[in-house]
Amino acid sequence: MHAEHASDPALPFITVTNWIRAAAQCGIDLVSLLQSEGLDPSQLHPDTATIHRDSLQRIMSRCVELTNASGQSKHFPIVLGESFAFEYLSDIETFITTSPTLREATRALEWLPPLINPSMAFSLGEQGAQARIILRYDHPEASTALTWHFTEAIFTTTLKFSRLLLGPEALQNGHISLRHAPHGQSALLSDTYQLPVEYNAPIDAIWFERSMLDRPLPGAIPALHQIAAQRIEHQLTQRRAALGQSSPPAPCHPLAQAVIDALKSCPDLLGQGVDAIAHHLGLHPRTLQRRLRDAGLSVSAIQDQLRLQSARQLLADTSLSIEEISARLGYAERRSFTQAFTRWTGHTPSRYRRRIPPDN
Repeated sequence: MHAEHASDPALPFITVTNWIRAAAQCGIDLVSLLQSEGLDPSQLHPDTATIHRDSLQRIMSRCVELTNASGQSKHFPIVLGESFAFEYLSDIETFITTSPTLREATRALEWLPPLINPSMAFSLGEQGAQARIILRYDHPEASTALTWHFTEAIFTTTLKFSRLLLGPEALQNGHISLRHAPHGQSALLSDTYQLPVEYNAPIDAIWFERSMLDRPLPGAIPALHQIAAQRIEHQLTQRRAALGQSSPPAPCHPLAQAVIDALKSCPDLLGQGVDAIAHHLGLHPRTLQRRLRDAGLSVSAIQDQLRLQSARQLLADTSLSIEEISARLGYAERRSFTQAFTRWTGHTPSRYRRRIPPDN
């Protein structure tokens, strides 16, 4: 049992069943590892289980060491990532699989950290013809030496579900950037990712063609998608209440207002990710995300709010086509704008425009 837990906050351990599966595949006695950290495996139900960050890091390191020492052609972060399933996150799975586009599916990246690991932070960046999903860790001790195993596992899972959504060849022109150095199992990682891997990079990110974000997905079911989103928001509200946290306030926070002002003064930012907005504000992306999250807000939520307000105003101007409005709001194509506007209002832009009374 370790004594430093007093200053180390407990994390949700909803993924405990995934760890059990991965350990079994690698021949690891996970029960002993959990017990060595003072945890009773019989009490670790995914709905209520928690684990301290330092304990999870030690267990991950031991699992990696034991798998390597076994002589198996396996790498524990890969096995853990591939074994991930949504048994206790079924609404997240429904939301992702019924999304109309990959862009819409990435909203789940905002919901996963509070449910799995609040120190994780995802962001979507867009620039030119490229897009990237960036992973950061928002805690003081998040050195690469302590997080690289988790990054590899998370990217394994992300690529697995991205290919299920988009097809096996969808990310073939992309690549992976990792902040850590290559290691003895790097060849296994490349075989699993099926993409070029850049090590010692500035950021941990999955890079792909930006056009993939707005490509229609075959499994889109709007009604189920909306219900799943509502259920997830309800779960997050319940979790905040259980932790004694307040519900998200309306976006009147000073930093939120600064983001809104930036988006209004530079409309091109509407179609870009947190990196570009943070740069415009003179902040580090991680700092911007953390401060907004502390206020119960997010960049994408603020972007959506402003896009909706602007869309309503622009639709009142009948001289503008839907395509022109889509472009002004930062969408790569009309279809993406239509899907987002319908989700916000229950009406397509064209139908909403017909309902606007003419000026007298």
